[in-house]
Amino acid sequence: MTEAQQRNRENLIAYFEAGCKTRSTLGFELEHILLHRKNGAPVSYTEAGGVRDVLERLSPHYRKVVYEDGQIIGLVRCYETVTIEPAGQLEISAGPYETTAEVEKAYADFRRLLDPVLEEFGLYAPLVGYNPSSKAADLELVPKHRYKFMSEFLGKQAYSAICMMRGTASLQISVDYTSEEDALRKLRVAEKIAPILALMCDNVAVFEREPVQGHLARTGVWSGMWQDRVGTIPGSLDPAYSFADYADYIMTREAILVPDAEAEGGCRFVGAQTFDEIYADRIMTEEELEHALSMVWPDARIKQFVEIRPADAMPPTHSFAYTALIRSLFYHEASLKQLDAELASVDFDAIHTAKDALMLGGYSAEVYGRPAAFWADMLIELARKGASEEDLAFLEPLVQLVEARQTLARQ
Repeated sequence: MTEAQQRNRENLIAYFEAGCKTRSTLGFELEHILLHRKNGAPVSYTEAGGVRDVLERLSPHYRKVVYEDGQIIGLVRCYETVTIEPAGQLEISAGPYETTAEVEKAYADFRRLLDPVLEEFGLYAPLVGYNPSSKAADLELVPKHRYKFMSEFLGKQAYSAICMMRGTASLQISVDYTSEEDALRKLRVAEKIAPILALMCDNVAVFEREPVQGHLARTGVWSGMWQDRVGTIPGSLDPAYSFADYADYIMTREAILVPDAEAEGGCRFVGAQTFDEIYADRIMTEEELEHALSMVWPDARIKQFVEIRPADAMPPTHSFAYTALIRSLFYHEASLKQLDAELASVDFDAIHTAKDALMLGGYSAEVYGRPAAFWADMLIELARKGASEEDLAFLEPLVQLVEARQTLARQ
């Protein structure tokens, strides 16, 4: 290992350590697929009244407008960022917030701006986990160099990568950590319950224009990709796993692209070179470190928070229910400790087996030696124990689904 490679690892570790906090806040990211109200057709970035025009209409309400090669690609204001995913999925990233109620208010404020614009252009946002109106390969890629490079590189590995980039829409919740130990416990618990969370939040009824025959279509998309940067992080289920181990994982991933201010679009294609190889003789900037962290998409990942990623995009009531679930599980010490103990024997292979079983059988599947319903009930029960009175009310839509052994995809 070169001196620069060692320093880059040390800087990543210091970056994670700087994320340790005494607070317990939430980050909220929800992706929206846009469709034409008249015929349900997909909405492209470039068409008149499309995603680009939606962003332009919203832009006066935001402090900063982000452009790439003259094209609007993002909006920023206090505690909120609006960006676009590869096929024009509109994502709101909001937080940090102390409560689920604050998340609800922030999202309501966003929709008060968005909905009149959608109405003006004859569009709607169904809040589902996969585009129901088109095959992924037929959806227009937005004009971001990052997405062009990713689509070409990952698409050659597996068609599922095209589905992931262009077809899917997700809900991601981030939680704080107080220490390295706390971060890595939250990471491994999130990874182990990820298949159950995906079941509880299954919201894909149509995949590649065909009715879904099984369950968890978006989980199937991730499972169909090369597994070097998705799924369960190798080694992370071991209680001895550390920030240093996670830094190793990041630095040994194929980079695909890296920031480069002199390149068109501000990034440069590097393909299968790893971050270690690219920066073998140079200390990475913080921007480059954060970019490296953004180029892996496991079920849960560490930045300066733990990001929990298995849920499909869902309607607001269910999105806030899921937010309350995560908050109540991961910020209640007794519940988190119990989950860590109950799932202590779950290993890398068991998680993959669980996903396969759930995609086939849904609530009738067996997971970790018990019925899937057992684990879903446990998550609800533990969340109720850790929930505030306010969060108990938010939880109710998910409670009803679990008790009925139903998902949004099958309603």
